Amino acid sequence: MGLFSGLFHKDEAESKPAESKTLAIVSPADGTYKPVEEVPDDTFAAKILGDGFAVAPTSGTIVAPVSGTVTTVANAKHAVGITTPGGVEVLVHIGVDTVQLNGEPFDMLVAAGQTITTGKPIERVDLQAVKDAGKPTDVIVVFTNPAAIASLDLDAPETVAAGQPVGSMTVK
Repeated sequence: MGLFSGLFHKDEAESKPAESKTLAIVSPADGTYKPVEEVPDDTFAAKILGDGFAVAPTSGTIVAPVSGTVTTVANAKHAVGITTPGGVEVLVHIGVDTVQLNGEPFDMLVAAGQTITTGKPIERVDLQAVKDAGKPTDVIVVFTNPAAIASLDLDAPETVAAGQPVGSMTVK
């Protein structure tokens, strides 16, 4: 190689596209799995915020559906944003219209900037308090930047346990 060959020829490794990475997605709670289209909220059901799924929970411990960095914790403690190492943005939203509860039934276990791993508890929620307020308790998981996802495969049995695999995604 000559002195200037690096200026005119790309390194072979640089010219290859980055390999896609497949990530496991787990259930955020014990309960009944359902497609996002069945969530009793038009915005989520229409996939306006992104594709995903929900779990009608039977217990109040909510776990991380993916590993990553906590990027957002809602002031009302009803939602957590997680960004995977591959750049996929994941929203975990507890209940429907639960922002109106002003954080009362929620106990956040994570903070923005924290690194978390799949299946680890991120929040506890008093499901009875949410029900008593007349709100659905669905734990909704949506992937909010679909351009970062090459493929999303969600396939789970009707009854799931927190931390149980419910699908996978391939990151671009």
